[in-house]
Amino acid sequence: MTRKYKRNPHQHLINLIHATLKLHGLTLSDIAKYLGISYIHMASLSNGARKISGLSIEKQRALAKFLGISMVEFFLLCGLLRQEDMIAQ
Repeated sequence: MTRKYKRNPHQHLINLIHATLKLHGLTLSDIAKYLGISYIHMASLSNGARKISGLSIEKQRALAKFLGISMVEFFLLCGLLRQEDMIAQ
């Protein structure tokens, strides 16, 4: 019997978080402190148990800044915005 796994829509963003942490020699605790959230909350975000899009807009902005990406890129990676949304119909 094969299982079908639901793909996490935030996986690209989660991968970017882990890559950025590794690049700068930081930990989940470091980014949690930067965002003003608990380590447990950050761990839940980074393993896909909680949706990153559920963060407040202020925390989303801080995370985007930490990652060095624009809010548009952030929304695209969160699945809140699609490329086709940027083209007038």
